[in-house]
Amino acid sequence: MHSRRRNVRRPPVTGTDSSSQQESVPQPLARRRFLGYVLAAPTLLTAARLVAPPEAQADVPSPEITELIDLNEVMTAAAAPTSGLITVEVNTDGTVSFALPRAEVGQGITTSTAMLIAEELDVPLARVHVTLADARPELLFNQLTGGSNTTFSTYTPVRVAAAIARNRLLRAAAAEWGTSVTELTLKAGTVTGPGNRSADIGALSSKAAGVRTEQVTVGLKPRDMFTFIGKPHSRTDALAAVTGRKKLTLDLNIPDALPTMVCRPPTINGKVKAVSNLQEVSSMPGVTDVAVISTGMAVRAATFGQCIDAVRALRVSWKPGRAHGKSDASVLKELKAAELPLGLPPLTPSVEETFTFHFRSNSALEPSCAIADVRPDRAEIWSSLKAPIVAKEAIAGKPRWRRSRCPRRSASP
Repeated sequence: MHSRRRNVRRPPVTGTDSSSQQESVPQPLARRRFLGYVLAAPTLLTAARLVAPPEAQADVPSPEITELIDLNEVMTAAAAPTSGLITVEVNTDGTVSFALPRAEVGQGITTSTAMLIAEELDVPLARVHVTLADARPELLFNQLTGGSNTTFSTYTPVRVAAAIARNRLLRAAAAEWGTSVTELTLKAGTVTGPGNRSADIGALSSKAAGVRTEQVTVGLKPRDMFTFIGKPHSRTDALAAVTGRKKLTLDLNIPDALPTMVCRPPTINGKVKAVSNLQEVSSMPGVTDVAVISTGMAVRAATFGQCIDAVRALRVSWKPGRAHGKSDASVLKELKAAELPLGLPPLTPSVEETFTFHFRSNSALEPSCAIADVRPDRAEIWSSLKAPIVAKEAIAGKPRWRRSRCPRRSASP
C-alpha cells in the first residue's frame, strides 16, 4: 500500500496570552484567538468551540478531499464539532478535573492532557486529575481512540478550555480585590496581586463560576513561554503502574461477577460447527455456564483456573473463517492487486514510496477484558474500549442473553 503526503497549509494552534474576555458578536474572530464557553455550574467549568456555524456557499470545483488532508486531519475535523462538550473543571479544593473521552492503553495521553491543562492554567501538574470518560453518544466522533490522533484532536480544545478557566479566575480575583486583571498573576495555582494579596484557585472557583452559559474569546500561551508542553515529564500514572496500585478492569470488585473466557476458532471469523463434549465440560468443577457465541465458545466458572481447564477441555469442530488457507504472502498479493492508480496528478510536489506494515497486536499491557452487569432492564459494562459509543450501540442491539444447551448451575469450587 502507498503512503502519500501532500504539502498543505495549516492554521496556527497557539496564540498570544490574554487575560481579557468578551461576549462574542457576529463578526470574524481575530487571528490567534479562540472561542469558548463558560458554563453555568456551581464551580468553574469551561469548554472550547472550534467550529463556526455553517454559511451558505456556492458549489465551486475543488480538488478531492483526499488530495488535501490525511486521515489524522479527517479525524481531527470530525471531532471538532463536539469539542464544546468536553470540559475543564476547577474544584474548590484547588484541583483541576478533566474527563478525557479516549482510551488510555499505554500511550500516555492522560499525562500529555494533564500537561496541556497545567500549561494554560498555570497549575502544578500534580493538581490536574485526568480520568477517562464514560461512553457519551453525544460526542459522536470525539470519542474514538485510534490513528495516533488523540493529542492532535484535543490539543487546541483542551488548551482553550484551560485558558478560559485561567482568565475567569483572574477576573474573579480582580473583582474580589477591586483591582485590574493586569495587576494580577497566576502561578503554581495561586493568584497574587497588589498588597501581597494571594488566593488559591480553589478559593476562587465558585466566584469564577458562570451563572449562565456564555460565549467568550481567549488567546493561548505562546510557544516560547511553555513550561510543560515540549518539556520532559514523568508519566503521572507510572508509579502506580509499576507498583501494582493502578486499577485496571480486572481489579474492579463487582458483586456476583464470575470469570468468563472464550475458546476461539483457529482462523479469523471461524464459527462453531459442533461440540462433542458439551455436557462433560458443563459438569466440570466450578463451571456454571457454557455457551455458543459469535466468536467461539464462552465458559463461565468460579475461578479463572477452572475457566482455563474447561476451555482447554472443549472439543470443538469449527467452520472455516474467511481467512482460511490464507497467509501473509497471499494477503499481501491480494492487496497489491487491488491497489488502483491515482486518476489525477498531484496538486503539489509529492514524495511517493511503498511500505509494507506487517501485523502487530498493538495491545496494552492490561488484559483485554470487560465486566458486564446485565439486569432485566439495563446493562452496565466496564472495559477499556477505543470506540465505546459503537460498543454501546452494539450491546443495546443484542437480543436478550440466552444460555446454550447446558443448564446453569451455582458456582462451587
